[in-house]
Amino acid sequence: GRPAALPYWSHKRGIRESDGLYTPTPLHPVPDAYTGATPAGDFTLTARFDEAPPRKFMILFEINQTWDWNEYWTNNKYPDDEEYKTSCQPALVYMTRVNLDSTGREYPLRVIGHSHYSGRDGQLYTDLSTMTTALHIADSLRIKVVTE
Repeated sequence: GRPAALPYWSHKRGIRESDGLYTPTPLHPVPDAYTGATPAGDFTLTARFDEAPPRKFMILFEINQTWDWNEYWTNNKYPDDEEYKTSCQPALVYMTRVNLDSTGREYPLRVIGHSHYSGRDGQLYTDLSTMTTALHIADSLRIKVVTE
């Protein structure tokens, strides 16, 4: 795994591997429903709860594009950090709050910050002033709740 790919998510997952990283391994794999390559173009990810969900909850979504340099996140910004060299602009974290008691069933996700540029910690950094193309990886992100 690449520690810089989705560090906010991987640290929140909370499983530290024998190599000291929080990335999934064959011993502790993660299904593609949680993490995987971003499809090109429009796509829908369908997921379900195994048990009845709480009536109110948050959904977080983290997205990253490798090698997306800009004038602030340059390829020589951290020359001794190998993980940074493939990350560039850090992964962005989006969030929405779902309320199953409300009449709305579609919830837009809004960017709330970025993760560590090379995945060293699980902090959420809220200063987005240096982000450029990373803010345009997705045109829009929405959660649609369907109850059966």
